[in-house]
Amino acid sequence: MKFIHISDVHLGAAPDVGRDWSEKRKQSIWDTFAETVTEAGRRQVDFLLISGDLFHRQPLKRELKEVNYLFGKIPNVKILLMAGNHDYMQPKSYYRGFEWAENVFFFEKEEVTAFDFPNENVTVYGMSYWHRELPERLYDHIRIADPGRVNILLAHGGDERHIPFSARELAERGFDYVAAGHIHKGGQLVEKKAVMAGALEPTDCNDTGVHGYWMGEIIKKCKNVETSLYFYPVKKCEYRHETVAVSSATTQYELEDEIRRLVAGGENYMLYRIFLEGYVDPDYAYDMERLAAIPQIVDVTEHLKPDYDFSKILSEQPDSLLGRYIVRMQKLPQDMTSKKALEYGVNALLGHRICK
Repeated sequence: MKFIHISDVHLGAAPDVGRDWSEKRKQSIWDTFAETVTEAGRRQVDFLLISGDLFHRQPLKRELKEVNYLFGKIPNVKILLMAGNHDYMQPKSYYRGFEWAENVFFFEKEEVTAFDFPNENVTVYGMSYWHRELPERLYDHIRIADPGRVNILLAHGGDERHIPFSARELAERGFDYVAAGHIHKGGQLVEKKAVMAGALEPTDCNDTGVHGYWMGEIIKKCKNVETSLYFYPVKKCEYRHETVAVSSATTQYELEDEIRRLVAGGENYMLYRIFLEGYVDPDYAYDMERLAAIPQIVDVTEHLKPDYDFSKILSEQPDSLLGRYIVRMQKLPQDMTSKKALEYGVNALLGHRICK
């Protein structure tokens, strides 16, 4: 059987609110999902596995109709779907009682159930969230009915507040593939056995790295299982965190040029969160709004420390509390602790913010 596995699509999310590209990114998330559904039909996979958080919040009825239309366009692909912690089955959820296309199999209950597909020799287990948080280890209680089939689990969670589980234990219990979701950074949890799909597209500037979908094939004959698995990146948006070194001699224009050079070295679909690291003249302040206005910059975070000239301070204020503090601290053994204590103390006495 062939499949595509996605998760955490977050339809309806509007990343980077306030930026010029926010609405474009919101539509891009929808478009990427639609393209992935089309790709499932084009590649003639047997199953499209969606392991939770298809929507960023409770879906509107018209949004469910849009999604259902896309699913109906690939009638030969069986679509397995569950509600995650973001689009959970609250009492007034439009998920409840929605009439899906014939090829859609929705895990509506808040207990693990299974769909059997005899023609493909496949059983898919899963459940939906009915609450935002489910701290119980609900997947530990699953008992596989027929080990001779290809057994797949749609699992959403993996942290202490959202169904904790061990992917390795689930694989050892007999699942041929664990299609996991919830954590936006994707990767194989157990080689060719369990995958955290990751977000199809990143939804905020902390979703760094490459995103996309997984495609695989499982061939099971008796106890012999052959699995092939590939990751396909979606190169529409990628957030990157970059550090820019700053010294007390760095000027505003110099810093802007450095950030522009950094952006120019990447791809046009990349967006950046910049961290300024180093020291700055205590009497100098960068115009952060100008830095953040550079194209493709989402955020600029300052981690700068004042670069004090202690000799100058002592010459100007030898008998002040500040001067006496500097003299006292400089008499201590000069290790990392005493240097930090000197810096933090001067920060406090001069009223500067302490950057750790």
